[in-house]
Amino acid sequence: MAAYGSRDEQGTIDKALQMRIRRCMTVHGFTYRHPAISTTHRPTPGDDESWGGHFRLDLTNDDLTRSRREGYGLYRSADQAAAPEELNTAYLRSLSPDRRKAWDKAMLGDGGTAKAAIPGMAQVAVPAEGCIGAAHAELYGDLQTFIRASGVVNGLGIPLKGQWSKDPQVLAAAESWRRCMGSKGFWYKVWGDAWNAAAEIYQDENVPRRQPHPEEIRIATADAECSVQTGKSRVERDRFTYYQQRAPTEWAPQIGQYRQIREAALIKARTVLSETQG
Repeated sequence: MAAYGSRDEQGTIDKALQMRIRRCMTVHGFTYRHPAISTTHRPTPGDDESWGGHFRLDLTNDDLTRSRREGYGLYRSADQAAAPEELNTAYLRSLSPDRRKAWDKAMLGDGGTAKAAIPGMAQVAVPAEGCIGAAHAELYGDLQTFIRASGVVNGLGIPLKGQWSKDPQVLAAAESWRRCMGSKGFWYKVWGDAWNAAAEIYQDENVPRRQPHPEEIRIATADAECSVQTGKSRVERDRFTYYQQRAPTEWAPQIGQYRQIREAALIKARTVLSETQG
């Protein structure tokens, strides 16, 4: 859904949030390390489980050039997964009990949250105090307004994705893709099976992670070729757009409100990143 924007844009917002949290913690006299956040997204089978993921269709691959060059980009993810313990754990262990409590206080304040119950959907919340709350408020504005609007955008996607996944055209395209993959020696039932097969390559700790494994490239390239040849990606995106346009009109004000909030947050985030880089 256009209201949510692209994953690359969300990566920009998330990165700016982390930088603001780090700066705030520094003011309080603490160290805060955040994980590297990419602003260039590559799809994974679990993407639609993430916040807002039901309103995006990234679970398809038709980028032949990129697939031939780096597969799904999993070798980078595997390298990150093999990193040492969580970034702030060692630092927190070095603090005295009183300082650890102070670190928590700086991060979360007294634990207050902005929350909203979306009828028929879910109850959602975001920290509203401490450095985390301040960072979110700086980018998103009034957090109560933000959490209700974003909760609606997230919740509406659940039935939408369910309808799309049962669409006859989508199912037919997936079957054509399956047969095409079989003709190339890859007998996968669904797209996620191809991705998982590539990911399993890196379960072996002896597999180099400085560059994509040849088998990952073979799988991803076959996937992209079949997606293009069968029209799978085109059908999936067209039908996803169709179901997006049928989203319940009763929530149109909240959807529009979230679009405005997100677009404003993106502008602020880009400013934060440019200041940091400059």
